[in-house]
Amino acid sequence: MMESFGWARRPMLERIHLIRKDVPITMIYGANTWIDTSTGKKVKMQRPDSYVRDMEIEGASHHVYADQPHIFNAVVEEICNSVD
Repeated sequence: MMESFGWARRPMLERIHLIRKDVPITMIYGANTWIDTSTGKKVKMQRPDSYVRDMEIEGASHHVYADQPHIFNAVVEEICNSVD
């Protein structure tokens, strides 16, 4: 029943090369998400000379912002401060 559930219509991985190499990328996942988290590792492989970080937030599923809002906000704030 769920065979086609959760597939991206326009997968980011197919377009990641369009982002300038000097733009840092951080991907945030819930540790218990149902989506494929290997995308972060694949992006790292495609962008070896770029800053790419993937993070898992403990106690969160797919909706990290709702499951762990304080941790999510702290992580986003850290990311914003690091590139400012």
